[in-house]
Amino acid sequence: MTEFTNFFTKNNIEIKNKKFLLAASGGPDSVALFHMLVNFLPDPSEQLIVAHLDHCLRKDSYLESELLQRLTTAFKVKLIEKSWPLALHPQTGIEARAREFRYAFLANTGKKYQVDYLLTAHHGDDLIENILLKFIRSGDVAEMNSLQVVGNFNSMKLLRPLIKYSKDQLLEYDKQNDLDYIEDETNFEDDTLRNRLRHHVVPLLKKETNHLVENAYRFSESAALLSDCQSSFFESLILPVSFGKALQGRKSDLIDLNKNQLAAFFDYLIYKKWHQRVHFDEIRWSKNATFNKENFQLIFYQDYYYLINRNQLTPIDVNKKKIKLDEKFSLNGKEYMISNDKKLGNLVGYFYGAKSDFLEVGSLPQGSKLRLADGRQTKAKKKFAENGIPLILRPYCLTIWQGKNPVYVENVYQNQEYNPDFIRYNVYIYL
Repeated sequence: MTEFTNFFTKNNIEIKNKKFLLAASGGPDSVALFHMLVNFLPDPSEQLIVAHLDHCLRKDSYLESELLQRLTTAFKVKLIEKSWPLALHPQTGIEARAREFRYAFLANTGKKYQVDYLLTAHHGDDLIENILLKFIRSGDVAEMNSLQVVGNFNSMKLLRPLIKYSKDQLLEYDKQNDLDYIEDETNFEDDTLRNRLRHHVVPLLKKETNHLVENAYRFSESAALLSDCQSSFFESLILPVSFGKALQGRKSDLIDLNKNQLAAFFDYLIYKKWHQRVHFDEIRWSKNATFNKENFQLIFYQDYYYLINRNQLTPIDVNKKKIKLDEKFSLNGKEYMISNDKKLGNLVGYFYGAKSDFLEVGSLPQGSKLRLADGRQTKAKKKFAENGIPLILRPYCLTIWQGKNPVYVENVYQNQEYNPDFIRYNVYIYL
């Protein structure tokens, strides 16, 4: 138990008056963690909740539920259980969908019972397997270090207090404390890469050193430190701002970065905003250039750069719609309101026009022209270019008409005509 109690001291985890949610399967690891917790917490019957999700993937999965019911009853600890209905099982990608359902279950349980900490029974062997698995699949250090000792999960702190224990140590703990557990028979099969690593590679590595778990933990700590240093460096730069569903920044803010740092910076931004690990193979400075990787697009255009998640770009509604002042409306994935009031939210623009309770809004068609102050007209694409807005994002800029003439184009144009009877219209966006 010394290593277990040290975990809470080292990571400054407060115990008193805090609630703990244990994600339990009934296997040897989660049973060991449950037993450690009930012997560690000052008031386990009040502080500890056990959450068990039956994925209904095996005929004997009910045995796990029966075991956890006996354990929690014996120690007077609350048990929350749920099943993943067979009707929701997909034909493909079942592991990913199961994980999504499990995460939603844990998040909802934590919120309902106002839990402070979510604990999982990941141990040192899991950490070794994770490092090897991600090394084979991507070689990305950030992914290899995805099994964090302390992290965040929704409103809860995520804790893995067994990460310095080996599997053998936990099995020995269960034996010494006469604890029953359920073994998942699928863990003994060689049908997945993780299982093959577990059965064949990790045992060979352990023969080479008695410190494999320690070394994996040291690697994890070192990688986390380097990641923190990188994040601190990138956060010290001028970061991009939201541009609808995209990110927009000035190229001049990144001029001191070399090409490797530049690629890492955009990887960092994508993970920070969209929580996806994406790596642009090569990025080179250019006035106008586009780089694509998976569903992401990086655009250098004029003085700006843009990061776009193409999966979040909604289909363009090409039809104009009539809207009423002071009422919210949606257009091309964004929500707006137009009002004569100056204090209603996030102001993105304004224009002057004839007094009216209704306006027309939509997406500016290609080839449109905009009226200048001297009465002449200019091509809209010229104004878009002057403001550094690339072609792919132009249809997402809100356009407002009075009569046949556009009087406002988001981030690009506002009515140039002067008339003493015109009034001011303010455009608000709600993200």
